[in-house]
Amino acid sequence: MTPALDERNRIRAAMDRILGGTPEHSNGALTIVALAAEAQVPRNALTQRHTDLRSEFYDKVCARGEMPDNEKRLRQQLRRLRGPNKGVGRGGG
Repeated sequence: MTPALDERNRIRAAMDRILGGTPEHSNGALTIVALAAEAQVPRNALTQRHTDLRSEFYDKVCARGEMPDNEKRLRQQLRRLRGPNKGVGRGGG
């Protein structure tokens, strides 16, 4: 088996474990960082070499009606930042 094919097989197996809720090598978060850790490959394997698998992972997460963890964090941060500033810049002062 070629190294690239072995890497792809490990990523697919890691995807199945994370989405199945049975991670072995990561915290199981729905992120590329966790997927790379779970597959025991460098993160750039997903961001540069196997971008199709990265997209497949996010597609599967979205198909389940879930939001990737990094998007959840960004939305929470946005809500937190907007909270105290609701009247600012809208003629509230």
